[in-house]
Amino acid sequence: MGAITRGAFAVVVLSAVLSSLFVACYDLVRATETGVSAVGQTQARTRVVVRKAAAAPAQGTPARVVVAPAQGASAQGAALAQAAVAPAQAAPAQAAVAGAQGAVPAQAAPAQAAVAPAQAAPPQPASPEQAASARAAAPVPEVTVTVTVTPSPSPSPGRIRVGYVSQRGAYGATSTVRDLDTSGLAGRLTHVLYAFANIDPESLTCLSGVTQPLAPDPNDPDQGDGAGDAWADYQRGFTAAESLDGVADPPDAPLAGNFNQLKKLKARHPGLKALISIGGWTYSKYFSDVARTAAARQRFVKSCLDAYIRGDLPGAGGRGGPGSAAGVFDGIDIDWEWPGGGGHLGNHTGADDRRNLTALLAEFRAQLDALGEATGRHYLLTVYLPAGADRIDAGFELERMVGLVDFVNVQREGRHAVREGAILR
Repeated sequence: MGAITRGAFAVVVLSAVLSSLFVACYDLVRATETGVSAVGQTQARTRVVVRKAAAAPAQGTPARVVVAPAQGASAQGAALAQAAVAPAQAAPAQAAVAGAQGAVPAQAAPAQAAVAPAQAAPPQPASPEQAASARAAAPVPEVTVTVTVTPSPSPSPGRIRVGYVSQRGAYGATSTVRDLDTSGLAGRLTHVLYAFANIDPESLTCLSGVTQPLAPDPNDPDQGDGAGDAWADYQRGFTAAESLDGVADPPDAPLAGNFNQLKKLKARHPGLKALISIGGWTYSKYFSDVARTAAARQRFVKSCLDAYIRGDLPGAGGRGGPGSAAGVFDGIDIDWEWPGGGGHLGNHTGADDRRNLTALLAEFRAQLDALGEATGRHYLLTVYLPAGADRIDAGFELERMVGLVDFVNVQREGRHAVREGAILR
């Protein structure tokens, strides 16, 4: 009986030892399989590629991280993925990648996947303590983690559609502001340019408050000198039948004419922006003069902002006054035809027109931004470009205009926009 008891006890002890060895070996193999599975899942979700490094990095050197486009990742996921990749200074193999719709837990790091190769010989029987010691002493391979993410592309800006309305439209010679609405064009436009404002030949400032027709001869070098139409701009009272909203301009209102119609058009079409276009074919004569020096540029730009952005129109016939046209225009369009020559007969030109135009645009941008800081708005600045490459090269520093203008208008088939009334660009 004693022999039987001792034999049974020996069997129990032997079973316990064999069970311990089985558990140790199973844990080791399971750790390997778990690491490989985690890596596979991570590759499927976050496109993390883990490969063995050729050489160990120096102490304190972060693991190489490459961020490049990968189709299908969201912008939020990209930000999270970039934020989660940190330099691995002491133990690169323990770096965890998290964020882009998946995560690699620290305990499932790729380094643990290579503790025991699948083709290695079965481990010799050992105690649990020896198995744990063997795992701790196993070499940890160095890894390079390459994270490939793609932020979602920014929404493409909507197509810019620009319409011109002529100052002389108030006389019925071309389309009026009301025509833009009744024809359905206003609903298709993003911007409307009011053409044109002139330059005062004496003070070299933005000309406003003057009603004087053009000289009749188109070949007259002084055809546009001093010309303007304040009556059409803001003095003429529109009747109810002529007005865009069917409401006549009161006789004592400080703002009437085309400017008030533009204001009503913007109210009917929220998001539509109006710009005053300065220059054009007949009013570009003195651009070279106002752009020549810093003092001339500052004086000219301030006068334009005073009249058309701040809305301080000269008083005449009970119309106008400080702030009377505020809110009509959202920016300035520069239509210099053309810097360096080739415009209307009699235009002033200079060898530095190309460079001075850029300086003039920079002055407009600076003063518009300064005003915008005070009012909490962004004021637009645009420029009209010729279609011919030779004329662009002669008068426009396109690369330097980046950051100054919001967009450009390009001449279409050599036609002058205002001669056709309101047209789509």
